[in-house]
Formats: sequence, structure tokens, C-alpha cells
Amino acid sequence: MNRSLTVLLPVHNVESTISTTVMEIIEDVSDWTERLELVIIDDGSADATCEVVDELVRSYPQIRTIRHGKHLGRKAAVRTGLKHSGGEIVLLRDAAHVDSKAGYQVLHRRATGRVHGSSRPTRPNYLARLRNFALGE
Repeated sequence: MNRSLTVLLPVHNVESTISTTVMEIIEDVSDWTERLELVIIDDGSADATCEVVDELVRSYPQIRTIRHGKHLGRKAAVRTGLKHSGGEIVLLRDAAHVDSKAGYQVLHRRATGRVHGSSRPTRPNYLARLRNFALGE
């Protein structure tokens, strides 16, 4: 895929799972594009999530982080992430499914201005449909 891809990951108090989640995301989507951006929105975490994310940012150049000073909620985190995303296609890794590989949702396709939501069907079918959507097939 020649298009750039942004994955938004809103998080709150996930220090114990964030590293695994980031590795899964990078593994899941790195085959789709060479222009991957992972935007982690820390929504006012009170644990060591910030420190773990900072370590990930140092290790992976495709990761960016944005922090809310206080907990504003999922919708605010997603809005913040969309404002700071640079990808032509923007995916949301649903925080409610942070431990699930099926938690992706297409939010925006900049080339057409189309916004597309999805319920989470089974992974193999969803990945095929996501790829077709992203490639315009």
C-alpha cells in the first residue's frame, strides 16, 4: 500500500499491557505500509504508563505520543489523536479491546474524506476488508 497509515491508541493506566499492545500493532500493520505512524494518546494516566510509552518512543521511530494532563475520556482522546494524525488512512485501536487483536476500526480515509466505522467481525475477514478499503478496491 502506498498510502500512509496512522493508528491511534488512546490509553489510560495501562502500564502493564502497553508494550505488548504496541508490539502487536506494529506486527499487525507493518506489512500494510512502510509509512506507519502510531499515535499513543495518554489520557491522564496516574500509573507509569507515561514512562513505559517514553521508552517505546525511544525504541520505535514510528511512535508519537500525546498526553492529556488529566483524564478527559475516550472521545476527547480520539479527537486529540485525529488532530495530530498525519496518515491518509487513520485506524483506531479501541482501548476497550487493548488486549484483543480484533480491536481495529477505520476512522478516516483522507483521500476521499470518508469516515467509516465498523463493528468488529472476525479477524481474517476484517483484515481482508480493511486492506481492500485502504487500497480502494
